[in-house]
Amino acid sequence: MCLLTTSVRVTHFDARRVRQSACMQFLHGAIRFLQQAPRLPHGMGKIKSAAISKLLDFKLPGQRPATKEIGAHVRALIKNGTLPAGTNIPSTKALAAAWSVFPNTVKLALDPLVKEGLLDRRQNRGTCVLDGHRKIRRLGIYENFGSIPASDRDFLVSIQVELAQVLEKQNAELKIWIDSKKSPKSLPENLIEACGKREIDGVVTIHPSKEILKAMKSLPVPFAALTSYRECPPRLEFRYADLVESAVRRLAERGARRVAVISNITPEPATEISNRQDVSHFYEIFAETAASLGLETRPEWVIHPASKKPNFEIERFGYEAMKTLWKRQDLPDGLFIYPHTAVRGSLTALLELGVKVPEELHLVAHGNIETPILTPYPVDWITSSSQEIVQSMVKQIQTVLDGTPAKPIRLTHRSAW
Repeated sequence: MCLLTTSVRVTHFDARRVRQSACMQFLHGAIRFLQQAPRLPHGMGKIKSAAISKLLDFKLPGQRPATKEIGAHVRALIKNGTLPAGTNIPSTKALAAAWSVFPNTVKLALDPLVKEGLLDRRQNRGTCVLDGHRKIRRLGIYENFGSIPASDRDFLVSIQVELAQVLEKQNAELKIWIDSKKSPKSLPENLIEACGKREIDGVVTIHPSKEILKAMKSLPVPFAALTSYRECPPRLEFRYADLVESAVRRLAERGARRVAVISNITPEPATEISNRQDVSHFYEIFAETAASLGLETRPEWVIHPASKKPNFEIERFGYEAMKTLWKRQDLPDGLFIYPHTAVRGSLTALLELGVKVPEELHLVAHGNIETPILTPYPVDWITSSSQEIVQSMVKQIQTVLDGTPAKPIRLTHRSAW
């Protein structure tokens, strides 16, 4: 009996020592945490507590979709400073319960704010408020050189140079991602990681594939693209109707009566949502403008690729198209060439063929201001500018960071005559 009592006393004594040891370890750990943790300014804890109360004290007006109402509510609190930077907001489930909506509704409402750079959402770390008045500090550019022949890359290089100069004036930096894959289906992992860590504030790209555009949409930062895909709201696209009309009218002014066009644009069917300025109306506008001016044009004088395979060379296409056009018995006396990379190839073919310009053929051609083309022929130029493209892209990114949804921007070509 005594043995049993002694055994119980020993066990009780050991358990108490274990509990005391665990408590001491916890207290020591808590003290170390408090010593190492950054101290909030006096009163900041109360400010953040009051901010969370204002965040939760919200009732849906019901005038717009819940996602838009919630997004506008949270955005306003961040912009006016009610939710200061560094504030950790409650979980999606907690917000959903407070606002009597589904958790997925809250997620969809806050997704645009994450892309705008107002919220930082990290797995296992929650959602934190960022600076409500953000300016571009660092911008990324993604370019796929792998699918573009070396002869056609000068335009992409000019975009990089102009973008670096524009950002430098804003005290911002440029980070470049060059993809060497021929047909990439996804973005580079280090680019996705840089976006996730907020190391860059946005991404721009030139003529991306549909797969790359889809990947861009999933990034937690805004993006802008020079593209003709209508499914991409933050796009920049040229006013093609104005371009074509100006070119055909200039040929008529020069005295041309039979007009042709060489372009790398692949014909696309127009849709109900397409605009007259869209690239899908390029050849339609060419024929309509020629007819309105009493000019003759024929299907065999409209030369374009049937489709574009990987490594399609625009300069070579321009060269071969000019050769094909000039083999015909009935020849045009006016020619519009687009874009500037096709112009280089066409001019080489004209020299080889010995065509007399402008006696036999009047020329109107597209050019890029930053990559001029040296030619022995008199050419009427319609130009675009890499600098204008870059400035519009930066504006597009900053617009989203300011909390305004991105809308397409239409760029204008300028005549140089």
